[in-house]
Amino acid sequence: MGRSLCRVGIRIGVLGGSGGAGASTFAAVLAWAARFAGASLVDLDGSGGGIDVLLGIERVPGPRWSDLRLDGGRLESGLLLGALPRWYGVPVLAADRSPPERGVPGVVAAAAQAGPVVLNLPRAPDPVRAAALDGCDLVVLLAAARVPALAAARAVLAGLPDPSAQAIGVLLRAGDVPLADAAALLGRPVLGCLSAGHRPVELAVRRPPRALARVASGLLDGVQLHLTRPEEMETDR
Repeated sequence: MGRSLCRVGIRIGVLGGSGGAGASTFAAVLAWAARFAGASLVDLDGSGGGIDVLLGIERVPGPRWSDLRLDGGRLESGLLLGALPRWYGVPVLAADRSPPERGVPGVVAAAAQAGPVVLNLPRAPDPVRAAALDGCDLVVLLAAARVPALAAARAVLAGLPDPSAQAIGVLLRAGDVPLADAAALLGRPVLGCLSAGHRPVELAVRRPPRALARVASGLLDGVQLHLTRPEEMETDR
């Protein structure tokens, strides 16, 4: 990761187009791929049971959303990130309950002062997701190229903000629908593709798989190109 992403403090939201898409896994790997730029992982999916459980750090001391006292004051970035439990060097704020809507912008802004922020977003629309989406520079939707999963992903996309006002792209996992047809059906730019064998993995017992990490790094490189040469990205669209 280049230093420009750290300077900008870009915010990338990740959500699944259907259940079991592996969005939380990819969000964690994406943050891990940007760890040397000071990336952090903020879990906003209160119904997911806490991303710290997925990562196997649920017993590591440090604040979760329920421990934060958000009374309207400004959060100190260093104090917040320094206190959080870490997963392979990435500070993680897990959602042990649904985060307070009013507290989301301040927490994300504090994390962004140190570097990129990856947001693990809930699939269903709610005020917390809306508050987070409002500040995202990029939203990544994971979708499997299968008919039921693509139908679900289209419904999720329909619930997101106007794509003309926000960068929204899809990460496709190979399935029985050709990737070109799946991309056309979703109508959003394809940020990357995963093979059918790239299934959600148990990150609690292993480091991020190399293949998944390569996809995450490639996506981040594309974001960096967009930040440094935005006119070319617009032309590509």
